[in-house]
Amino acid sequence: MNQTVDKGADQKFCHECGALIKAKAEICPKCGVRQAALSGVVSGKPNERRCLACGNQGTMKTWLTNYSLPQALALILLLFYILPGLLFIAWAWGKYKCPHCGKVGENVAA
Repeated sequence: MNQTVDKGADQKFCHECGALIKAKAEICPKCGVRQAALSGVVSGKPNERRCLACGNQGTMKTWLTNYSLPQALALILLLFYILPGLLFIAWAWGKYKCPHCGKVGENVAA
């Protein structure tokens, strides 16, 4: 049962439980959580944020759920080039290459 609640000019939503409280309230009467100003969180609807770069205010998605082309390319590079390269380095770290034929050398018993 979803009900829409109209927020007055002197009211805000609790950032913890979402209850409608007075704008100047320091502690939510419903859940008892202190209503300190949080960086990046805007008084208004629950889960509403303000962009630090442009000031846009509203509901925002996480980085992975709202990616653009450069972010997708970074993920592709990480999965197909960087991780396999690191795995190869870890595998080949203790290997020795023969200068004559180029194959991996073996330890010889003394």
